[in-house]
Amino acid sequence: MMTGTDALTCPVRSTRDWTLVSIDVLSLIFAKLDAFDVLMGAGLVCHSWLQAAQVPDLWRSVDMVRNMVIKGKFRCRERDVMYTMAKAAVDRSCGRLEVFVGEWFVDDDLFNYIGDRSHSLKSLQLISCPDVSNEGFADAIKKFPLLEELELSRCSEVCEKDVFDTVGKSCPQLKHLKLNKLGVCHNEGRVCYDSGEALGIATMTELRTLQLLGHELTNEELIAILENCPHLESLYMHCCPNVHMDSTLQAACAGIKTLSIWSH
Repeated sequence: MMTGTDALTCPVRSTRDWTLVSIDVLSLIFAKLDAFDVLMGAGLVCHSWLQAAQVPDLWRSVDMVRNMVIKGKFRCRERDVMYTMAKAAVDRSCGRLEVFVGEWFVDDDLFNYIGDRSHSLKSLQLISCPDVSNEGFADAIKKFPLLEELELSRCSEVCEKDVFDTVGKSCPQLKHLKLNKLGVCHNEGRVCYDSGEALGIATMTELRTLQLLGHELTNEELIAILENCPHLESLYMHCCPNVHMDSTLQAACAGIKTLSIWSH
């Protein structure tokens, strides 16, 4: 039983008023969170937290894929919600967006929305985006002149030579390209492969690293890429059944520092 004296000596726990924490400190804390947590959680607590969540530097990198699956379950499957969150993140960046990672919810309209507001973009990853078309991609990619890294993974409708020609012409600083076609399912069962696609990649003359997975290019097309990309240092190819290492290809790969070619 607590006596009066005990009550007087018992330490009193104080509670911190988090609404009084400075915006600079909150921004540093929010930088440790992913876009989903900031947009759907921390930024909704109070007015001061919303202010901190709107600091443009916080949105230089927007990853809408990382941490979207927790314990095997998607945190959000609503396309409209993801679409709206992505637009909000782009708006909050105030043109300073440098990295964007998006997946299935990205379509032509959203991609062009990003392009119109993100001319400083340096790294772009689109994963399993069947609603991004050749035309939509080509129109938007022209708006990223500073792009250095590009990944297209299982984007089934982005596949023609002209598209990659546009990338080469519009993104002269592109140094890293990953093109993953493994497990691609095309809309309406359409086979999407242009025999000149590799020649489009060959216009990306500043490439340092190239990853091709599940691609149907031939030895001759690969050699054309190697001849036109003199700075290429790393080449990774997996499940490209029409490429077979022979003496001609081996000679063309002589300048590659890191080489991995698996046909199966």
